[in-house]
Amino acid sequence: MPITATILYGIPACALLFLFAIMGHFFSKRQLPILQNRIFSMTLLVGMVDIVFHILSGLVISHVALFPLPLAYTVLSIYYLLQLYFPSMLVLYILSLTRQLKKSNIKYITLAMLPGILCAAVILLNPIMQGFFYFENSTFYLGRAFGFLHVVALFDSALCVVYLVLKKKQMPSGMVPTVLVLSLLCCLTVAFHIKAIGWMTSSMAIALSLLVMYFVVQKPEERVDTLTGLLNLDAMISYIDELVSRDIHYHVLVVKVENIRRINQIFGYTVGSLTLQCVADFLSTFSPDLKERSRLRKNAEKYSYSETDNQMGDARKLEKKLPMAWTFRLMSNQFAIVSSSEETAETISGYIHQRFEEPWVIRGLELQLMETMLDMGNTSSFASGEELYKVVEIMLPTVPKGDTVTISDPVLSRIERQISIEHELSEAIKEGTLEVNLQPILEIESGKFTAAEALVRFTHSEFGVVSPGEFIPIAEKYGLVAAIDEFVLRKVCAFLRDYEAEKTLQLQAVSINLSVTELAASAFSKKVCEIVDEFEIPHERIVFDITESATTTSYLLMAENIQILADKGFRFALDNFGSGFTNVVNLTSLPFSIVKIDRCMLTSAESSPKDLVMFENAIDVFRKMAMTTIVQGAEKKVQTDLCIRSSADYIQGFYYARPMGFEEYSSFVKIHNLQAKKRDASINGIIVVQD
Repeated sequence: MPITATILYGIPACALLFLFAIMGHFFSKRQLPILQNRIFSMTLLVGMVDIVFHILSGLVISHVALFPLPLAYTVLSIYYLLQLYFPSMLVLYILSLTRQLKKSNIKYITLAMLPGILCAAVILLNPIMQGFFYFENSTFYLGRAFGFLHVVALFDSALCVVYLVLKKKQMPSGMVPTVLVLSLLCCLTVAFHIKAIGWMTSSMAIALSLLVMYFVVQKPEERVDTLTGLLNLDAMISYIDELVSRDIHYHVLVVKVENIRRINQIFGYTVGSLTLQCVADFLSTFSPDLKERSRLRKNAEKYSYSETDNQMGDARKLEKKLPMAWTFRLMSNQFAIVSSSEETAETISGYIHQRFEEPWVIRGLELQLMETMLDMGNTSSFASGEELYKVVEIMLPTVPKGDTVTISDPVLSRIERQISIEHELSEAIKEGTLEVNLQPILEIESGKFTAAEALVRFTHSEFGVVSPGEFIPIAEKYGLVAAIDEFVLRKVCAFLRDYEAEKTLQLQAVSINLSVTELAASAFSKKVCEIVDEFEIPHERIVFDITESATTTSYLLMAENIQILADKGFRFALDNFGSGFTNVVNLTSLPFSIVKIDRCMLTSAESSPKDLVMFENAIDVFRKMAMTTIVQGAEKKVQTDLCIRSSADYIQGFYYARPMGFEEYSSFVKIHNLQAKKRDASINGIIVVQD
């Protein structure tokens, strides 16, 4: 088919200017080094080349007599090959969105690209076969195989739509309409190209498609740290997620800059911020970002690491010397450098140590900074960037200031166990699969079990039963302890309500161990009242247990909430008395009515006469203060006899009973209390803790 239509050069010229504007804005921002951005960068650059050759091909077609025939064939062949590039990039782009663009899927990717590959082969062989296009008598003709180009474009568009339907749930939010628009533009371009080839509509379609992609890709403000200009924590997590999805090994160096708080206190926050900016500038010299490499060449002397570099003053040699890696600011004074080479990581680590040995000049001040480094070379076991950052959160505070620690396999296994426990514990709280057991507490005067301690239990799918001493600190670290407290409170309230008619239980009050964060929450007292009132349990039957350490560290925070609940009839118990340094003022100023004496005091009193005097005197003092005493950890008869001689009110321990389920507890207490001697009994509290 001969082409004699007038070629409209204005459309591709406008599209080219449009892409120049997009390119200028895109490359002026620091971009996240993920495939989505890289594919967009390549598509943007190739799209501009495509439009340039679009204009050249129009000149060749309109004035073929002015060009040597080999040059004409070359220009048009390159142009039509570039036309194949855009629909192919559309397929790769949508694969990158679902992180399926990796080596393990190379067979499927090749099959998807097969029509385009065949069409490219036809174009390359066209000077010989002349089946795609040809010239005759200074006229341009389309060959019979030219329609194959349209078939490829339509095939790739249909493939994107089908893949979109199949993988819709895996698509990032907002990407589904984008892919549909891109596919529609590709189809419309084919239709216009068939009807009006002289209009050069493909150039405008390329410009519009890149604009649509740009609006989705271009969100640098969400991924860039405002103070230092580095990529932030979210960017690092996304980058590592992609590396994991592509099965690429990576190495992470985490650098914590010490002394920043001290600098803020002495010289002010402005100097502190400038110090962090200076450190960020240094760490970003390892980045392959174009802007950073350009800045490096301008500041060669500032970032030279030896006298040789200073003598040479050759920024380009220094640039080649520095290894490439991506730098991120995690938070405050913490930075991370991610590289895909262990050798690169070692080189960077050496540069960092060397630089921190020298002073940092900030506004004429010579500041000596100290770096603490976490070397994470073994990252193959992390399934995501979030998992890796959890390890950083756990490990970095344990590294001594100024030291470099490499995470070993045993340490990593321990951390992985902690992360796994945190994940399943969170799921168990949501699904309500935690267990609450009751341990009977004996009232000495009546000889009956009239109190109980509730103990929360957690079973891991892989590790089995996990002790509270392990999972409670994890719950506190990740903000899960409040949900556990509420879970236990609801379970115990339900037990009291359901067994209200069981007079033989003689269970009169319940309490729950509270975390410091819970006591400091403004809505805590209201939430507790709502839960207890929901089960119609009298407030005086609830006793909240507070550890001794909590009273010494967060007195002002908890005092208000404690007083509010005490005024509503709730009671409070001081737990683990004698295990630390007790602040007696808190015992008198806070409304405690019960004291639980820690097992360490009982054990010491058993073997030491001096400790026995302290044990007995403590119980006597609490009695004079009208406070009830419960001795914990009695496991031998000699210990129970000691508690009775010391006139304690209650005894708790394995000598009498171990923790048990609600049903078992009910049966156990019924049998024992019916057999016990009938005496007048008065109970002051039941302790509910998670230990």
